[in-house]
Amino acid sequence: MMQSIDFLGTVITFVAENSLYLLLAVLVLNMLQRRYQKHAQNKRLATLYIAILILVLMVGTVLIVSLDLPDIIFLPLLAALILVGYRFRKQVFPFRLNCRICGQRLPGKRILFYDSNTCEKCEQVE
Repeated sequence: MMQSIDFLGTVITFVAENSLYLLLAVLVLNMLQRRYQKHAQNKRLATLYIAILILVLMVGTVLIVSLDLPDIIFLPLLAALILVGYRFRKQVFPFRLNCRICGQRLPGKRILFYDSNTCEKCEQVE
C-alpha cells in the first residue's frame, strides 16, 4: 500500500512540473488553427476546452504539491476532469482519424484544421 502512495506522489509531482508544456503545446495548436478560421471553428473551440481542462489539472496538482495536501486528492480531481471531458466529448474531442463518409484515413491537416471530418474528395462531392 505504501508503494502505491509513493508512486502517486511521483505522478503528481511529474504532472505539476510538466503540465505547463502540454498546455503551451495545445495553445500553440490553437493559434495555428486560427489560419483556418473559416474551416475550423469547432476544432478551435475544442482546443480551448482541452486547454481549460489541462489548466485545471495543472492548478490542482500544483496546489496539492505546494500545500502538502494528501496525494489521494489527485484521484478525485482526475476523475472529475475525465467525467467533464466525457460528458462534453462531442465538443471537446471533435477530431476524427477517418473520413466520416468513405472511411479513408485523413491526413493530419484535415484532422486538426477542418471541422467537416471528410477527405478532400468527399468534401468536393458535398
